[in-house]
Amino acid sequence: MKIYGIITGDIVSSREIEAPIRERLFDDIGSLLKDLKKQWINSYETYRGDSLQCEVKSPEVALRVALIIRSFFRAYFPDELKPKISFKKGKKAIATKGYFATNFDVRLGIGIGTVDFIKKNKITTSDGEAFRLSGEALDNLAQATQRLAVKTFNPTFNEQIEPPVLLLDALIQKWTQNQAELVLYKLQDKKEDEIAARLKITQSAVNQRTKTAQWLAIEKLVLYFEKR
Repeated sequence: MKIYGIITGDIVSSREIEAPIRERLFDDIGSLLKDLKKQWINSYETYRGDSLQCEVKSPEVALRVALIIRSFFRAYFPDELKPKISFKKGKKAIATKGYFATNFDVRLGIGIGTVDFIKKNKITTSDGEAFRLSGEALDNLAQATQRLAVKTFNPTFNEQIEPPVLLLDALIQKWTQNQAELVLYKLQDKKEDEIAARLKITQSAVNQRTKTAQWLAIEKLVLYFEKR
């Protein structure tokens, strides 16, 4: 019996995002998923303008991939927003990118189980236990403040993983943009010097963001999930 990992998601309050920014966001989501296909996912699809679904390469990495997608949204900071979030120091405007939480987020339901069939070119027309569990996990988030849920074929594991996932979700909702950006790269196993180069900051700044983002706790949970 082969076990699959399916992630289903929808953008939070997508209709409230200004049309030009929403259009760019949708394009950038597609680019992210295309890039993840090189290592982390087998197939993906975006649909209805504000939803996505993907099959991860193995169920073990399902939480990691979901967090990569989630941290992408929490880190998202399009150029169009930069003039709107700044303060003045003397006569010079100082961009505050990174120091506050952005308005972008996504609800994600992770389903782990068997599948009946998968259509690689249109994954949303696939079916099976993992797809139903993923959809149920996402549906349960619709009326909740929580934005991440895991539902597997194993009830005992579901009970064990629910409390740490709830705590993780609460932590993610408090991230600043630069903390989310740091975790986005950490989840993809980028080295500190590479992260520093990408973010154009010092390695000491990377270390500081690693601490404030609570990366150690996040990493422990991800590794626990992968081992179980």
